[in-house]
Amino acid sequence: MAQLEYRLLDEEMGFPALFGYENIPKEEVIARCLCDYFVKEFTVYELTSSAKEDYLQVIYVKKVEEKPNSFTPGQISGMGYILLELREFLEEAEHYPLLKTLELGNMQDLLMYAVSQYINFQESEWEKTSFEIDEDRQVFSLYLKKSIPVKA
Repeated sequence: MAQLEYRLLDEEMGFPALFGYENIPKEEVIARCLCDYFVKEFTVYELTSSAKEDYLQVIYVKKVEEKPNSFTPGQISGMGYILLELREFLEEAEHYPLLKTLELGNMQDLLMYAVSQYINFQESEWEKTSFEIDEDRQVFSLYLKKSIPVKA
């Protein structure tokens, strides 16, 4: 188990702590460090860097936007599974089409997706554009753009 803290990347304010987590599994800390975006309390943060401070893992973020939404935080639950959405990344889109939702049995399976640059499914190769954790909805999301058709 580990300790994790999200801090705002703002030197003038002294890098204030935004959110902290005690006794979080190390594999989840690794997954969070691999994320490009972090959504919490309807606010989107972009991850800028991370640091190791003795017993504490720190992730630095900058605020990107606030996203009022129609769902209630915590509404989606994987019933003991880790949910991973595969979404199509479209330039200038307000909402990204859901291609598939995977129910993963453990964090190692999630990490295999998180570290992959390309994902093959729907008879096509898809390139990862970003990886996100949305705490409001309790889901990880991979944003993908179609690369090339997979030859049979």
